[in-house]
This record gives sequence, structure tokens and C-alpha cells, in this order.
Amino acid sequence: MKTPQIKICGLTRLEEADFLNQEQADYAGFVLFEKSKRNVSFARVKEIGNRLSPDIKRVAVTVSPDKNLLEQIEQAGFDILQVHGELKPEILEESTLPIWRACNMKEPKDIEQLERCKKITGYVIDAGTAGSGTTFDWNKSRKVLEEAKKTVFAGKQFILAGGLNPENVAEGIETFAPDIVDVSSGVEGDGAGKDRTLIEAFIRKVRESSQV
Repeated sequence: MKTPQIKICGLTRLEEADFLNQEQADYAGFVLFEKSKRNVSFARVKEIGNRLSPDIKRVAVTVSPDKNLLEQIEQAGFDILQVHGELKPEILEESTLPIWRACNMKEPKDIEQLERCKKITGYVIDAGTAGSGTTFDWNKSRKVLEEAKKTVFAGKQFILAGGLNPENVAEGIETFAPDIVDVSSGVEGDGAGKDRTLIEAFIRKVRESSQV
């Protein structure tokens, strides 16, 4: 089994860049949404980003972004635009960044509503409520996602998100064989922000999964 790439999402502290560098994560996600507890300013993005390895791609995680936010994201040097909520036609048309389209999957049929176009390079399949730390219904969704690999996801990246943690990520990989696994709350400890030990455990489990 091919080892999925790894995205650690919701970075808020400088030292978290060091955690990702040490464990050689593939993607770092920054939440640019004021209602999220993980929301960060562009100044903070720059500070953390300056400490990240250049090999780690920066993902701007947004909810229904407008053209003003898109312009700021492009100027900030992000590599990928991740869109939850509404993907406005002008964003799809004007973005110079590849887009990851997120689906907060309350029901398997929700996947049928996803836009399909060349600029969308990946689909993030997330829990019904983003950032909730819970999974969507894996059993009920398995057949739908298997079929989506042949249709919606064909030629695109399939990013598995929603409630992943060191205890269940191996099962998620075995069940869905995603291209990328995306974790946020699952590597947060009792205190604020990401926990180095949990990140190490998560990444170890992902890399061990390909050896089974």
C-alpha cells in the first residue's frame, strides 16, 4: 500500500513549525476563518511559515472566501487554497493557486454536489462539522467514496480528514486508501495548540500503515 502524504492543519504557534520540520510532514494548514479557534492572522502565517521547511507546502484553509481574501492569500505565498462552504465562481475563475475543494459530509450523497474542474486538484472529505474532531460515517460512506475515486476524484488527490488521530488513522488508510491524510484536533493535547508527541505518533502510524 502506498504511504499517504500528511497534512497537519490549524497551526497557530511558532514551535509547531519545528514539529512539522522534525517529522517531515508534507503540508501545513493555516485556518483563515475568524469563527475558528485556530484562526490566524497573515502576520502570524508569515512568522510560522518562515520557520517551516521549504519542502512543506502551505495550505490556506478558508470558508466561502471572497476576492479580497483570495488576493491576500496569493500575496502571502501559499501553495494551495482549500475551500469549505461556497466556492464562488469568481474564486474558481481568478485563483492562480490550485484548489482543494472540501466536502463536509453529513450524508454520502453530499459528494454528488462537488464541483468538477481542472483547477480543483484535490478533494478534502471532512466530517459534517469541520474542526469537530469527529469522523464522518466511514461504513456508510465507503462504497460512495470507492466509486468517487473512479469519477469525481479521478486524476485528483483524495484527502481524508475529519476526526483522524493516532488511534484510528491506520484504519482510515486501510478503509479508504487516500492520497493524503489531514489531521488537526487529533494531534492537539490538553493545552493550546499542537502536541509534539501526538504528531510523532500520528506520523509514525501513517508510515507504518504502508508496511502492513
